[in-house]
Amino acid sequence: MMANLTQTEQYTKKTERNSRAFWILMILGFFAIDLAIAAIAITMAAGDPSFRSIPGYGERAVAWDERQALRDAWQNRQWHIAIQRVGNPSDAIEIAITDRNHEPVSGCVGSARLFHYTRVAQQVSATLSEIAPGRYQAKVDVAKLGLWSFELTLTSPDGQRCSYEQAMEWNEPPAAAPRGHRVLE
Repeated sequence: MMANLTQTEQYTKKTERNSRAFWILMILGFFAIDLAIAAIAITMAAGDPSFRSIPGYGERAVAWDERQALRDAWQNRQWHIAIQRVGNPSDAIEIAITDRNHEPVSGCVGSARLFHYTRVAQQVSATLSEIAPGRYQAKVDVAKLGLWSFELTLTSPDGQRCSYEQAMEWNEPPAAAPRGHRVLE
């Protein structure tokens, strides 16, 4: 009977060791699965271009006073702006600028900076070209629908710099360009 008990004790100890190893490995396996899921989620989030900070945001914040002065210069002039996408597909923007008397503002030199809010790291800058009195065009790809940030920086014919910023939502494809209209190359 004593030999049987010893074999039973040995069997019980072996079973307990196996059971303990099984449960420890099971718990460690769940931790490994949890860590793998977290690593995949972090990798996907870090690789998604919509989760980016605005490039140059720090520099823009430091130069806030200067940027505010440029925006104030725009407001003081009481200029009006109309922005539309042109081309097929939307490969340009056209900007119409009028003064407080609704007369076209000609002779400005400037640039536009745009980005889609889901792709803030993919900012696009373009130089404006005057295509008609008070009408300017910049060749940029703006085909993506949704919310866009638009910043216009101009130097007026009298040499004063000014700036205009706007968030725009384009939910429909642009209308076909008028007959005879062409996008600058």
